[in-house]
Amino acid sequence: MADGADGTGSSALDVEGTPAAVASAYFAAVNARRWDDLAALFADDAELRPVGARARSGRDDIAAYYPPLLAGFVTSHDDPRALHVAGDVVTAEIAFTGTTPAGRDVAFDAVDVFRVRDGRIVSLRILYDVLDVIRQTRDEA
Repeated sequence: MADGADGTGSSALDVEGTPAAVASAYFAAVNARRWDDLAALFADDAELRPVGARARSGRDDIAAYYPPLLAGFVTSHDDPRALHVAGDVVTAEIAFTGTTPAGRDVAFDAVDVFRVRDGRIVSLRILYDVLDVIRQTRDEA
């Protein structure tokens, strides 16, 4: 396995496999834009259902979702303010902050609902106010 972005040799897969640890590794990989580590957290037959976008099925289809999504931000950070665990389900309350290439600051709250099986994400639902994000990111003439 390749070294992590921090040079320590750690990666998103160096987790104990508990649902909370997997969710935490997900946010670490997204925030570092370590797409290979992120993809490896998903089961082969995983399902991603982001609000405002088509559902994705399978690790490769899910991995293709993230780079274009975050390409619209020169900086971005998902701050999981709270993780609520119930068995194999983790619900994360998130504060997102980012900056667009035009220098516009963007901030919004989101909720992610993970289902984890055998140390891998088998389903993820991403919920946030799409219209608010569009309003914050659209170019004004």
